[in-house]
Amino acid sequence: MKRIALVSVLLSLISLVGLAQGTFVPPAAEGWHRTPSTQRQSEFPKMNDAGEYWFRFRAPETAQDVKLEFAFVEFPARQDAEGWWHVIAKAPKVGYQLVRWIVDGARIPDPGLEFTYSNGWISTIEIPSPQDDYYLMRDVPHGDVREHWFYSKVEGQWRRAYVYTPAEYDANPGKRYPVLYLQHGAGENETEWTHTGLAAVIADNLIAEGRIEPLLIVMNNDFVYRPGDTRGRLAMAPDWAGNFEEMFLQEAIPDIEKHYRVIPDAQHRAMAGLSLGGMLTGTVGVRHSDMFAYLGIFSGGVVSEPSLLRKDVTKLVFETCGSEEYPERIETNASELKALGFNSKTYVSPNTAHEWQTWRRSLYEFLPLIFR
Repeated sequence: MKRIALVSVLLSLISLVGLAQGTFVPPAAEGWHRTPSTQRQSEFPKMNDAGEYWFRFRAPETAQDVKLEFAFVEFPARQDAEGWWHVIAKAPKVGYQLVRWIVDGARIPDPGLEFTYSNGWISTIEIPSPQDDYYLMRDVPHGDVREHWFYSKVEGQWRRAYVYTPAEYDANPGKRYPVLYLQHGAGENETEWTHTGLAAVIADNLIAEGRIEPLLIVMNNDFVYRPGDTRGRLAMAPDWAGNFEEMFLQEAIPDIEKHYRVIPDAQHRAMAGLSLGGMLTGTVGVRHSDMFAYLGIFSGGVVSEPSLLRKDVTKLVFETCGSEEYPERIETNASELKALGFNSKTYVSPNTAHEWQTWRRSLYEFLPLIFR
């Protein structure tokens, strides 16, 4: 017994010495488990019931300064006796968050996480948010997200759109549906409203609850390049709005109406988008408000030219942003639109900024307001 006690004391002393020297001593494995975002071939990151996240990374032996960027907050890492760098921290924010290591100033994705595309390929983690259960998978009928290709004469090449069809779509071949054209932001592409925004899951859940009627959601790529266009820092063409406008109105919408059973009139057509997609909605959508009865601008500014809106067509202008963005601006603009006789509503996402949790919430608030 004395020997066991002595060994225990020695181990404790070793741990204290390690801590004093800055060496990381891994906690007991009990109570830790892989996160839902940890890729299948990795053991880390892990999480526990206390809401802590444990990240581990193997940096080059020459590394001097290693930090973890977690939801845009930097945490200093500590090295263990085997050379691994560790950070244990609580999530600064809920929802979809970026994670990357900073090794002597170089930013590196966490290889233990799934990668997604947002301003390049990055590693991300999903932090649970009990108040936002509307985007969780449930035992309800699920629709499909179809990869739809069409040829663009504006670009001189094939383009891809993602199309959400509700669960009942194939079982009702004689039924036509309203359609929402939903645009991504400058850092994303046509996949992001499905993979990150979880638009299909949100729609499935709302349909199952009876809060919205079945609809189609069409997700096009914002970026359109004419032959010879030079790509800039954000990969935008010189006339990015004009290029998109021509492709969208003359090619994308007619193609959808040819291949899918949508109702081809303004009262059954909506346009919305986040950030750059919101700007496109506020320019292209507003300029052609005779085609869209419902407009949604998520963190993409406000309607700057309300005179272009059609009072006989426009049923709703919906403007949103995070509480850490510019809520006063959207509230002011909404008041101006109401004074002109338009139905204008706003939504401010609590405790969020220019991020996906804002836009998931915005879509959730927007869908029950359209096609009513």
